[in-house]
Amino acid sequence: MANNGKRHGRYGRFFALIKGKENLIDREELALQFSDGRTTSFTGLTDQEFNEMCDCIEQRQLEDRNSYKEQLRRARASVLKRIGKLGINTFDNWDEVNAFLMSPKIAGKLLYDMTLQELKDLTRKLEAIISKGGIRSIKETEEAKSREQLNNMLTIPTKPTTKPKYLS
Repeated sequence: MANNGKRHGRYGRFFALIKGKENLIDREELALQFSDGRTTSFTGLTDQEFNEMCDCIEQRQLEDRNSYKEQLRRARASVLKRIGKLGINTFDNWDEVNAFLMSPKIAGKLLYDMTLQELKDLTRKLEAIISKGGIRSIKETEEAKSREQLNNMLTIPTKPTTKPKYLS
C-alpha cells in the first residue's frame, strides 16, 4: 500500500510538469525513450528511469524559460536603444521613458508590461520613426500640415489678375 502511494506521487510530478501540454506529449514514446526500448508504459519504468525522465522535462522547461527571459531582455534593450536615438535619456530616467511609451501613438503600455511580440513590433515602429527623422520631424510635419490646412480654409479666393481671352 505504501508503495502504491509513492507511485501516485511520482505520477503527480510528471503531470504537474506537463500541465497544459498533455496533448503535445506522447507518453508511450517517452517511456520507450527512457527505458531504452524496454517498455511503452510508465508503470514499466523503474523509479530511476521515471525520475530521469521528469528531470529531463524539468531541465528543458527551465532552459525554455531562461531562453524566453533572455529574448525579453534583449528586446527591451533594443527598444531602449531606439528610444535613446530619439533623444530621450534612458539612463535612470524611467519617468520620461514610461511617459513616452504610455503615449497611445507609441505603445500605450509600460516597457515591462509588454510581451515579446509587442516589443518586437515596437522596435519596428521606433525604427520607422527614426528613419523618418525622429519625433520632432514628425511633429513639425504634422504642424505644417495643420497650418497649411488652416491657411487653405482661411484664404479667400481673389479675382483673377489676367483678363479672359474673349475680352482681349
